[in-house]
Amino acid sequence: MQAALEELGFGPCYHMHCCFQNPMECEMWTEALNAKFRNQGRKYTRKDWDQLLGHCQSVTDVPPAAFIPDLHEAYPDAKVVIVQRPLESWYASCQNTVLKFTASKQLLPLYFLDRYMCRRMAPMMSTLFSSLFGPERKDPVKMKQNWIDGYTNAYDEARKVVPEEQRLEFALKQGWEPLCEFLGVDVPKTPFPHRNDSSTFDAGIKVMVKRMWVRAAKLNAPYVVAGLGVAAAWWMYK
Repeated sequence: MQAALEELGFGPCYHMHCCFQNPMECEMWTEALNAKFRNQGRKYTRKDWDQLLGHCQSVTDVPPAAFIPDLHEAYPDAKVVIVQRPLESWYASCQNTVLKFTASKQLLPLYFLDRYMCRRMAPMMSTLFSSLFGPERKDPVKMKQNWIDGYTNAYDEARKVVPEEQRLEFALKQGWEPLCEFLGVDVPKTPFPHRNDSSTFDAGIKVMVKRMWVRAAKLNAPYVVAGLGVAAAWWMYK
């Protein structure tokens, strides 16, 4: 949807990938999530959302999807596209992308070594997923049901707060026509984009994790050098 909305002229479109590109935003999302789901801190207002999302013309994916009522309150004239996906294939996609990534054993050392990105991103993702889908990770059957329930509950919440004339029930397989008619723009001559598949996600995550390790090495090199110096001094004068 991000690619489609941007091709239609509604860019930049905010997506979770934007958090990876600007980790400082993860702290704001964590703050907003704690206020909404844990009653910690103050609820975000239009001023806060403008600070976080004001450079964008549209949003998609989480974290924004966790705040549909809040964003509707801040931007009451905005249109909402409810993207319908088969629940089984949606959850399988989650397993092969975000769940696979968050379960990676590389994240634990990176949390301590990469203060710039991973230490900001990990709390946001943990708070986001536990708030929307519950903390269950051990029982695969219960976890799957929790995620599907979280998905349907978020959409039901959107249908309750967004007037019918401002929302579109849309399936990606429908292509450009219903989306363009709803948004009041011309239908492009190019095919409808399908870019956020598992292979694309994996490729992007591999690049991001590699950058994390490179940044971690640079951030922690002075401490390693200092430690080696202390060790060498101890060995020489013992």
